Amino acid sequence: MRNLKLKLSILALSGLVFTSCIDEKKSTELDASGNEIELNSKTGDNPKLKDKPDTKTEKSDTNKTVVYNKVTSKDGKVVERSMNNEVHAMQISGWSGFNTLSIEMKKLENADFNTIKAALPNFDKTIASLDPTRPDWMKTREIGKDIADVQKEYKALMSKDNTNDRKYKRDLEELNEAYDDLVEEINETFDKYVKINRKANEEYSEEIEDDGDLDDAREEYNEEIKKLNKVADDKK
Repeated sequence: MRNLKLKLSILALSGLVFTSCIDEKKSTELDASGNEIELNSKTGDNPKLKDKPDTKTEKSDTNKTVVYNKVTSKDGKVVERSMNNEVHAMQISGWSGFNTLSIEMKKLENADFNTIKAALPNFDKTIASLDPTRPDWMKTREIGKDIADVQKEYKALMSKDNTNDRKYKRDLEELNEAYDDLVEEINETFDKYVKINRKANEEYSEEIEDDGDLDDAREEYNEEIKKLNKVADDKK
């Protein structure tokens, strides 16, 4: 949760709300619409690598990198990991609680300590809504645990007894770390969908190239895509 860039030595935080989940070595970038885009695979050609969410990539023969940010979920719906146009905060299809929190955190990125302290009490309803608004395809046990951790750390931060600035800063750092973990798990979950979708499409294409049998291709595709059912393991 490096979205609270405090001017304090205890909190050397910077970058986007999802920066902690980014592999700085990947030469990928997300456009505002969340569509697949292609970039040169050399990291030195892209100075803005940290302004993007973590993505799975696939190299082609033309030395390009394809970025996957739209996938099919278990129920057949197309879902995406995108970026808010206004503040460039990560967004997840159908998850209003997380999307609102992501935007609000990004707005505090360069705020000073007093501004952050004044703003955080207004986040209570948004943080409370993380689990109720979570879409089925994001209902994994790990994400559930990370949401609970964020809510626990936020409650400690907002405690009436938390009047000492030094303690407040420590608790704020704990909240930052809990949010980092949540965003990382969200990205990892999305990447599982990417991997399954990509494999299913590869199997389909290979079967078509081998003998052109559409029925066999569909069978191979469906066999792989069934693995989507195992991703969301915390649906109640």
